[in-house]
Amino acid sequence: MTRIMVIETEARARQALKAILEGAGYEVIIAADSGDAITRHSVHPADLVIADGVGEPPAGARILAVPGGTDQRRAQLSERLRLSGAKNFLPKPFRRDDLLDAVRASLA
Repeated sequence: MTRIMVIETEARARQALKAILEGAGYEVIIAADSGDAITRHSVHPADLVIADGVGEPPAGARILAVPGGTDQRRAQLSERLRLSGAKNFLPKPFRRDDLLDAVRASLA
């Protein structure tokens, strides 16, 4: 089963992403911040990390960036994630189907 780690600072968004991804058949690990993510990733490596850009994702992980906020903030977070290795971006807000399409593209 494909394992996805969600790094999201907002508790409601974390739970919503978890529900959507589990509903699509993925195993999901959630983390509130980059420290928690690095610890969890070392124990349970993920096939994909979905990161909101507030913290640093685990090194060497395949990353789907989901930055939020104003256009300027989204651009800053996107740049930080790009430098961390993100190749796929899905700015918030997004629809369920857009998320699942982005996940599939990121895993391909």
